[in-house]
Amino acid sequence: MTYTPHRNRYGRKALSVACLGALSLALAACSSGSSSSSSASAPSSSASATAESTDAAAGVAQYSSMVSSYAAQQAVPGVSALKGKTVWYIPIGESVPILAAFGTAMQSALSQVGITMKTCDGKFLPTNAAACISQAISQGADGVVTGYIDYASMPTSFNSLVSHHIPVLVAGEAPDGGKTSSPQLAFFNTQPTINLMQKLDMDAVIADSGGKANILYLGVTDSPQTLAGATYGASYLAAHCPGCTLTQINYNTASIAKVPSQVSAGLISHPNTTYVVDELDAAAQPSVAGIEAAGYAHKVKLASTDGDLDSLQRISSSDVQFVDIGTSPIYEGWQFADGILQMLVGRTPTFTLGVVRVFDSTDVKGLTLTPAAYSTNAWYGSEAYQQTFLTAWGVK
Repeated sequence: MTYTPHRNRYGRKALSVACLGALSLALAACSSGSSSSSSASAPSSSASATAESTDAAAGVAQYSSMVSSYAAQQAVPGVSALKGKTVWYIPIGESVPILAAFGTAMQSALSQVGITMKTCDGKFLPTNAAACISQAISQGADGVVTGYIDYASMPTSFNSLVSHHIPVLVAGEAPDGGKTSSPQLAFFNTQPTINLMQKLDMDAVIADSGGKANILYLGVTDSPQTLAGATYGASYLAAHCPGCTLTQINYNTASIAKVPSQVSAGLISHPNTTYVVDELDAAAQPSVAGIEAAGYAHKVKLASTDGDLDSLQRISSSDVQFVDIGTSPIYEGWQFADGILQMLVGRTPTFTLGVVRVFDSTDVKGLTLTPAAYSTNAWYGSEAYQQTFLTAWGVK
């Protein structure tokens, strides 16, 4: 099947999910050890469970194939006049693979129109991110793209960019702090893509379990965005699998070293667990350690989202994990570039839905599972997406 991303002007929702392995600067705002357990009313009949499983399997199948066509991008006139400008990329933490890949892709895209990109690593500290913004200002940046840093977590720094007439794209975040998108300060809200990924992760578990999964779910409390992702995943399961149960464990990435013991304790406390589902891939390897410590390596299956290399390698080797929902970091990096280009020519940017794919034991066959391949679009589809952007930018 062919999946075509659709153009969408994202709404002014109060919440978004910090894509894809990223963190908020407000790391200490939430507890890291809470858990809750919930179950829908009585399990559905076998016939109902089968219908739910069939529907879920159909949803998964829709996103299991390589993407063969891409939506056209809206034309951005005047890009040729931007040659020689400099854009700064400030990710919340470049050590997160997907955030680094966003930067690699954005640099490649901007080089096509003669723009130089500089990266300054926020290193998960508000002071570092603020220092990066100050450095961008002092060194005469023409535009700034931040990666998964909430505006409301450091409004003074963002406002300083605006006051110096430097357009700033708050990538990966929904509008907050009383702001809405403009040509000077804009938000790339990835909530629609993240919701789709959480849906597909739950669909995969529903289908695999025949609508009767007992889930230990690891939600991320790093920010309102990650909390929203966990809430969406749990609510989707409740609405579409009354025969399933879900026990939630929360953690924040600052204390991710505690995840193995949290998972182990959760499994021992809930011995009927059949699936461990991670909101994000960042907790997948720690979850595996917890699963093994509890002696559940052959009793549960692992599901996660983000499309990280190690997750796909586990699927390929049949090592606990059976599914992962990925989004192309390269396509999203080109979206970052497109957004800041729109702003540099004086427009409020619009964006397309991300490229999403389901990876299971069938899908990973034939894929080159290496760091080099991760930093390309090879796992998701052809390179034709590049021309959709280049055409919009007036590049032959």
